[in-house]
Amino acid sequence: MARILLAGCGSIGTQLGEQLQAAGHEVYGMRRSAVAMAFPSIQADLSKPLPDDLLPADLHYVVHTGTPSERSDAGYETGYPRAVKHLLKALQGHALRRFLFVSSTAVYHQDDGSWVDEYSTTHPQRYNGVRMLEAEALLEESGLPYSAVRFGGIYGGGRSWLIRRVQAGAEIQSEPPKYTNRIHQDDCVGVLRHLIEQSEQGAPLHSVYVAVDDDPADEATVCRWLASQLGAPDPKPVCAADPASQNKRCNNKLLKTTGYCFTFPDFRAGYQATLDHM
Repeated sequence: MARILLAGCGSIGTQLGEQLQAAGHEVYGMRRSAVAMAFPSIQADLSKPLPDDLLPADLHYVVHTGTPSERSDAGYETGYPRAVKHLLKALQGHALRRFLFVSSTAVYHQDDGSWVDEYSTTHPQRYNGVRMLEAEALLEESGLPYSAVRFGGIYGGGRSWLIRRVQAGAEIQSEPPKYTNRIHQDDCVGVLRHLIEQSEQGAPLHSVYVAVDDDPADEATVCRWLASQLGAPDPKPVCAADPASQNKRCNNKLLKTTGYCFTFPDFRAGYQATLDHM
């Protein structure tokens, strides 16, 4: 069994840690604040260099699931490239089997509804994508085995902003279609656990995976379906004068070739489960 550090252990990291511990792994969670968890915790601020000997000895995996302290360029710089830089320095001497970094499909600049995958060009124009890509570059330069897992929009696990938006009477871009990409929190956890299991079984892993569900549905389709399930007013269509930002369709084929099966393969399955628990 492996010794695993979950750095930036929020809701995804905590859920992942509980599953990994139940599977027999030795798990440690790292957070800025002291919070009781089901596994040993380490209080540390990754915006600063880590003290010597803070990390458990002989780590096999590090999973960075951190979030920015604020939604600004400074927040993303601190939460991603700076945090990864400090982790990499503290990990010198550890024989890591893999560093898993939760990245984002925001690294893609495409806004014309085209398909993207792990081999598509990345020239992000917004700070979030820029900072994520900087963190990925640090991992590539480190020489450590790593996988950057580019999640789409995460929902579930208490994230209900789109449901609230539809309940309030959403405006939607219907022409031209604005494509959206998403993944349920349970599948975020499932993907990360799956990649660790694959590594433990000796399967070769890629350095980048796109992690989204099977259906990059357009915004209008998603919101209209939600409105029908909620009994909310029909969303009001608007025509965009300019191309929508982040308008792309993400291909998850590479991830699925590893054998991962989605718990929620499309937005209907995932949001229905969410609505059933509201």
